Amino acid sequence: MGPIDPTTGHAACEAPSEVRWPCSCYDASMLHELKIAARTLLRARSFSLAVVLTLALAIGATTSVFSVLRGVLLAPLPFPNPDALVHFGNSFKGSPPGWSISPVEYRTNYATLRSFAGVGAWASAGANLTTPTEPIHVSLGLATASLLPTLGIHPAIGRWFLREEETEGADRKLVLGDALWRSRFGSDPGVMGRTVEVDGNPYLVVGVLPPDLELPERFDAWAPLALPPAMYAESSRTNHFLRVIGRLGAGMTLTRARRELASASAQVDADHPEAYPAEARFALAAEPLHESMVGDIRDMLWMLFAAVLLVLGMACVNAGNLLVARSTTRQRELAVRAALGAGRAALVRHTLLEVLLLALAAGAAGMVLSRFGVDLIVGLGPRDLLRERAVHLDTFVLGFALLATLSSAAFFGIAPAVAAARTDLQSALRTVSSSAAPRARRLRRALVVTGVALALVLLAGASVLLRSFSKVVHVDPGFEPRGAVTLRIALPASGSETSSVGGLPSSGSVTSSDRARYDLFYQRALQALRDQPGAVAAGAIDFLPMSNTTDRYFDIEGRPTPPGADRFDEQIRRASPGYFAAIGMRVLHGRAIDETDRPGAPGAVVVNEAFARKYFGGDAIGHRITLDPKAGWSTIVGVVNDVREMGLDTDVPPIMYFPFAQDPRSTMTIVLRSRNPEGAAMKEALAALSGLDPTLPAFAVRPLRELVSSSLEERRFALALTQAFALIALAFAAIGLYGVLAYNVASRTREIGVRMALGARPAGVLGLVARESASVVGLGIVLGGAGAAVATRAISGLLYGVSPLDPLALGLAAGALVIVCMVATIVPARRATRIDPAIALQSE
Repeated sequence: MGPIDPTTGHAACEAPSEVRWPCSCYDASMLHELKIAARTLLRARSFSLAVVLTLALAIGATTSVFSVLRGVLLAPLPFPNPDALVHFGNSFKGSPPGWSISPVEYRTNYATLRSFAGVGAWASAGANLTTPTEPIHVSLGLATASLLPTLGIHPAIGRWFLREEETEGADRKLVLGDALWRSRFGSDPGVMGRTVEVDGNPYLVVGVLPPDLELPERFDAWAPLALPPAMYAESSRTNHFLRVIGRLGAGMTLTRARRELASASAQVDADHPEAYPAEARFALAAEPLHESMVGDIRDMLWMLFAAVLLVLGMACVNAGNLLVARSTTRQRELAVRAALGAGRAALVRHTLLEVLLLALAAGAAGMVLSRFGVDLIVGLGPRDLLRERAVHLDTFVLGFALLATLSSAAFFGIAPAVAAARTDLQSALRTVSSSAAPRARRLRRALVVTGVALALVLLAGASVLLRSFSKVVHVDPGFEPRGAVTLRIALPASGSETSSVGGLPSSGSVTSSDRARYDLFYQRALQALRDQPGAVAAGAIDFLPMSNTTDRYFDIEGRPTPPGADRFDEQIRRASPGYFAAIGMRVLHGRAIDETDRPGAPGAVVVNEAFARKYFGGDAIGHRITLDPKAGWSTIVGVVNDVREMGLDTDVPPIMYFPFAQDPRSTMTIVLRSRNPEGAAMKEALAALSGLDPTLPAFAVRPLRELVSSSLEERRFALALTQAFALIALAFAAIGLYGVLAYNVASRTREIGVRMALGARPAGVLGLVARESASVVGLGIVLGGAGAAVATRAISGLLYGVSPLDPLALGLAAGALVIVCMVATIVPARRATRIDPAIALQSE
């Protein structure tokens, strides 16, 4: 046994230094130091609690955001070898691919690719399903038999479709989604082999899918994609509505597959110049399936993760500041330890053990908070947040939380460790003053400057996003959302056409009797709604603004398409009489669609301002256009105001509104404008439609204003979280500044007392503290301003109507930070002015 170690109270180990770590004496010494560190922290409960809570909040927030980031962006798709799955699309003029493909292209161009072991397709549809409780409208996926084999999965119960069941006229089959099976069929396995009614036709239930089927679209149930032969005719080559995926063959890479796609594209161009003019630069394209699913939300989630990492950095800065302050007050204790034989390494080790214990406690508390944080973020997130099923706390997230904890410990433990290592032992033993050493004071000031700079970066980002959001919400949508409600109706087709299920794009298979029936039903439905008490107007359209898009080629009379040029191609809608009044649009020239626009009457069309400007210089009335020259021409009878069809933050596209009665559709959205409250108006509308046909369910029933609100979900989500992080950062900056100023006032009590005894006035003392605050905050704002310029440029893709360096936004951020820091300065400054010189001079 060696001499007693004054730092631990144990006998010092006599083993050589190179073998000390495995020595049992050393192990016992480390355990003893841990116990001492724990007891020391328990005695300083207020300090320990402040550090743990600060770090726990930041670690919990960081882990929550990372959990969402991992689930949505980083976690692989739940399929075998998911990296081999690709999403096919058509690219024109080098633009990003559009994900809609025609059945002809699927069968002749994509399904024949040699680089892929499997190719599958589906179309989105909808249908009315008769369940054991009530008829409901379900989203229906129409899929090829090759879809699930391509994904590499199997139904949870039963089977998937067979190739021969894709034939039009074959016995109808249905595979239920897990959610529909549980909610409407009570998770009953006996549903297998049962016949259910879909749009009035019998479908045999043959399977139930697993709950983790992830595709770019979600469906309640699936049926075979049984299309009529007309949809595979070359004349339908540009009828795009299929989504197509493929699985790379063994040993095949996406790069090699893209070379085959390029070769196939050249062949398609050569074989079908009428469908793909040379100027269109048509190309078959493929992207990893995961990339195509998360592309729209990727930038936003990375921005939020960067923001929360800044919050974690600020928490570390504040924790480090507290530890430096505490180490300053313990200088005499550390000096005594050193005088009794403890080396600087032992002092640093003791400090780091305290840091580690604090970090582990904060990490454990942060993990508890993150469980609630994940639910909160998912609840606040967009309704269609992809892959939310994969967002949960798993071992990978726990590993990240541990890494964040240890990284935080290393980050905020550096400053106190440096302070402990640089303790001037002789000075500390001689000094009876409590004044802080200049070196420690400079270190604390540097930490506060860092905190202020980080806070400004976050505040600038939040301020720019807020300005952008304010610009977006004040954009005129072109219609009046208040006072109107909407609902959708999907009429089943009569006859045996499988393709009519869900209202797939027309291929000529919809019979004239169906068209007449659709027209008659919507006439009766709209009249029933107009007869309701309080009704102002009612109308119908195939796609509301901000809900869906569909475009068509068209020709202008007297303006033939030049050889080699693209045909005119713009957005198209089908609207009923009363629609423009119901949604709150204005007829600027001519007239709206009215009751005279019937089948057999001269073709009519209404266009928006953007269309009139682009093609006719604003004077469009009387000109004629056609979607198909063989079907006749339609005269432009009216011009209506522009509507933000694609969203408030996108440009207005040219739009053609054709009369619904001249081209009826099975599925339409009805808009009812009423003087009654929204809730009452929706109930009245549902009751009126139920009186027409109680077996026909209405769906997507909601106030029209929710249409605008839902279009802003992603922006609102990003803004809410960024503002929350910015407020936390602002609080951390204020607390850090207050702590430094309060401590400096306390440590300079004798100096301030001497100044006041020599005649200094309270205003002068106040200025002394204010100047110190101003120097710290000013330097932080300068450094933070540079960081803010970089950060706001990085999020420029999320902004609308404002520059990343918007002076007002950056000025507001800096001003808010200055105001909060001024408030944090007031208390220690007032305390300094109230120091009694006599008591101050006697205190030391």
